[in-house]
Amino acid sequence: MKKTIVLLTAAILAGSCGDADMKYWHRVDLPEGYGDSHILSIDIKDNGILLGTYGKGALFSRDNGASWTVFDTTGGLSWNFILGGDWIEDYLVLATLGDGLNISEDGGKNWLRCGYNFFGIEYLYSVGAKISEGVKYVPTADGLVVFDSLANWKSITEKNGLGSQYLFDMKIKGDTIALGTLHGYSISYDKGVTWTNFSPNGIIDRKNRPSCKVRAVEFTDQAFFAGCDDGLYASGNRGKNWERLGSSILVSPFIHDLVIDKENNLWVATYKEVALYDLGIHGWKIFDRPNGLPEEGANCLNIASDGRIYVGTNHGLYQLGKEPFEPQTAKPLDDEFGETEEPIHQWMLRPVGPDDQNLKDQTYLYGSTMGGNFRQHQGNEYNAPEGAPILAVDNGVMVFVDREIGHSVLKCDTRQDNFIVYAHYHHQFEILKKAGDKVKRGDIIGKIGKKGNVTNEHLHFEVSLSTVDDSNKESHTRNPELWVETLPGTGTIIGRLTDSDDNPVPGVRIYGIAKPVPSESPFSFAETYRDQAHPDEFYAENFVIGDVPAGEYILRAASDGKSAAVKALVEAGRVTRIKMALK
Repeated sequence: MKKTIVLLTAAILAGSCGDADMKYWHRVDLPEGYGDSHILSIDIKDNGILLGTYGKGALFSRDNGASWTVFDTTGGLSWNFILGGDWIEDYLVLATLGDGLNISEDGGKNWLRCGYNFFGIEYLYSVGAKISEGVKYVPTADGLVVFDSLANWKSITEKNGLGSQYLFDMKIKGDTIALGTLHGYSISYDKGVTWTNFSPNGIIDRKNRPSCKVRAVEFTDQAFFAGCDDGLYASGNRGKNWERLGSSILVSPFIHDLVIDKENNLWVATYKEVALYDLGIHGWKIFDRPNGLPEEGANCLNIASDGRIYVGTNHGLYQLGKEPFEPQTAKPLDDEFGETEEPIHQWMLRPVGPDDQNLKDQTYLYGSTMGGNFRQHQGNEYNAPEGAPILAVDNGVMVFVDREIGHSVLKCDTRQDNFIVYAHYHHQFEILKKAGDKVKRGDIIGKIGKKGNVTNEHLHFEVSLSTVDDSNKESHTRNPELWVETLPGTGTIIGRLTDSDDNPVPGVRIYGIAKPVPSESPFSFAETYRDQAHPDEFYAENFVIGDVPAGEYILRAASDGKSAAVKALVEAGRVTRIKMALK
């Protein structure tokens, strides 16, 4: 194992790496209205800091955070969901979650949209951008976009040697490019001409692909580091051998970001903490909630030119400092919900298998409008590369097929009381069954595609009910999160938010939950149902939060000067019913 074995020798440091006094997190003062923003990305170069936010655009400082400029749709951006960017002088490129790139050549005064209008229905879900020697590199869900000018762009995908076109992260140093992908760690030493792929956890799936979702990457001359959904992995010999780091030290196995500082320390952002790993003496320091970090942990991190450590959270930008932080006084709660129960009808298989991208897009859940940007959603989205297999969620019969738009309907054998249950699969690249075919739970019935009204390759999945056996072509939908099995280790919150007269209140955001994945389309808040979302006959809910890691949470909502706050216990495989009343 050579150097890999050395990397594994770890101990908790007693302040022997970095500045021992730098151990407390303090929230950074940002422009008014942005202090508690959900920070998705931090890009730093020289004295510049670029922050990407969830739904509030980007914030840019050229003076190490002394002053900030806001870029958003009121000033010309096409989209306010920003997952990274880069700049050279007055040239800026921003990567958006759902609308490709926004580019400015005059310091942000004017913006050129390069989204659906430019790329069509691919390359719109981007997760960063980097300018290297005048060439722009943009990792997306459809491959790595590379261009020196917009008239001369190309994409790098599996056809060019990548483990997967579905990308989570990128680091570039000289001619070397490292990518975190849906299927492993990919690295090129010749600016993307040739690639070598690795499975850091050593697992290979049935299609001979790395079965390791690598969400964060870093590297030195000889060592590779991969932040995955199942831990932090390192290779001391350029990928020949890999071992897991910090398995007994890090609280969360979900790694969100990795950065190496000037002293050759590895900084690690996880779902629950920030950690410092000294590559020289192989020891750890942990900076988490007792140090002032919000309970939900870290989304991203970076290091300023003066050595300051920044971390992006669901509740603002934090900086590591010397002064002890002042714990916030706990706000009073209206109620506590500590009882859980078996789900009534979460018997459906997930429609995409675990070997592929089987996580729901958290930005556009059932009943959601993505913060007021879209129509009320009637299902859930599973973003995945074209051709990924789609599964039958139950035994049943295919009762409707429209190959032109990629839509098929499964009538499930399992019923709910007097209702027939239907599963709808939209936008398929290929439908493998015809109307009348009987299928078994787990059968491959189609392939993910981009037919119909779409902005990316994905499966739009709906659940609908009917008392009449009519194929239910005109859906009467229900929230799929009440019907589809949850991820391992997670449960479901089923809620009802009302006014003081017990009337459901529509369009209110519910905060307080953080989910470790997906990082490329993350959860920020739930929205209560409006007029086109349909409550379950049994639960009578007006919001659902699914795939919530087991634990205790404080949920908060506010509308028209009134608010509500409750505590809820979540247990794996179970549901928690809660009631919130605005007062």
